[in-house]
Amino acid sequence: MPAPETTGRILIVEEEDSSLRQLFPPLTEMGHKPIVVRDGREGLVLLRSTQGKIELAIVDLKAKGLGGFGFLKKAKELQPGISVIITTPLFPLLFKDGTFYWITKSLIPPYLKTILDGILMTKRRVNGTGRQEFEGIVGGSQGMNQIYQLIERIAPSSATVLLEGESGTGKELIAKAVHQLSPRARQPLVTVHCAALPATLLESELFGHEKGAFTGAIARKVGRFERAHGGTLLLDEIGDMSLALQSKILRALQEREIERVGGEGRIPVDVRIVAATHRNLRTAIADGTFREDLYFRLAVVTLHLPRLVQRGADLDLLIRHFVAQHAVRYGRPLRGIARGVFDALHAHAWPGNIRELRNVTERAVLLARGGVLLPEHLPADQLRPSEPEPEAPGSPLPG
Repeated sequence: MPAPETTGRILIVEEEDSSLRQLFPPLTEMGHKPIVVRDGREGLVLLRSTQGKIELAIVDLKAKGLGGFGFLKKAKELQPGISVIITTPLFPLLFKDGTFYWITKSLIPPYLKTILDGILMTKRRVNGTGRQEFEGIVGGSQGMNQIYQLIERIAPSSATVLLEGESGTGKELIAKAVHQLSPRARQPLVTVHCAALPATLLESELFGHEKGAFTGAIARKVGRFERAHGGTLLLDEIGDMSLALQSKILRALQEREIERVGGEGRIPVDVRIVAATHRNLRTAIADGTFREDLYFRLAVVTLHLPRLVQRGADLDLLIRHFVAQHAVRYGRPLRGIARGVFDALHAHAWPGNIRELRNVTERAVLLARGGVLLPEHLPADQLRPSEPEPEAPGSPLPG
């Protein structure tokens, strides 16, 4: 079987000619297509105009305009699946957190091909080979790889997608991946949290309203359906929506038209719907709180996201990912994680799933001192380590 194709379009944000001389020739020799800009803001403009087509950015830590980490944050907002290598003349390690590499410029020549092969082959994995990350989603368990494969199959279509899973399992990240890999990627992904608003306000958020439609409607409002025209609309926690509003959603899906509150004319909309819920909608149908016809309209493709405790070794990947992410965010020079931390976190039931893990690791990183994350930095009132090891040598942070 031929090796997977790993060439791709690579953005370089670098001002120094000497650094470019280290990067450009080996990249072109490997068959990549480097695009060079001198300013991080120019790089973001390029990402906006070629959204989804740049797979990797190599950015100087002190890049003109935004700097490496400023660019990373904005680039991830524009293109969640992009990989980023941040280069620095001083930092003495090759550092990876699952989202980006942080590498000394002197290490680039010997490590460049290895890094690029790892990043691009992971993105383009074919025929059953496991992935540890996919479009910004961290996880390499069998269940998650099955979800990745299904996303790749359904993303090119306009089929409605129903995401089921407990709160905190990453449904919004899955919706972003579906959108980013679809032909609609250059158009907006608009999210509505259906449980956050009462029915009357939610109807206005979804469909908009005309001036004077109700008390306080002092101007026309464009709703989320119109804002998502040509793109994707994520209806988060749709199981909490009222029956009356469910009926209007069903009509909008069937007729591909909406009507603003207080309006008279119908407005055509071209929107792909992704719905998410932590509720069992089949049970809600039996209880009379969810429309069966809407369920079948939404569940053309259904993805069920597993609980964190069902994802096996993904927990270690996520621990390392979040600890590294928080360490960079808060400027904590952590070198590693003690084994007792992993033991304690594995012993926990994680009712809040990934969201809870992110919060627990954030707190721990904030309390950490001395370069190694220890069990004593974990919230003792929430987690009970099986055998604390305050003097454990620590597992290397980069994974």
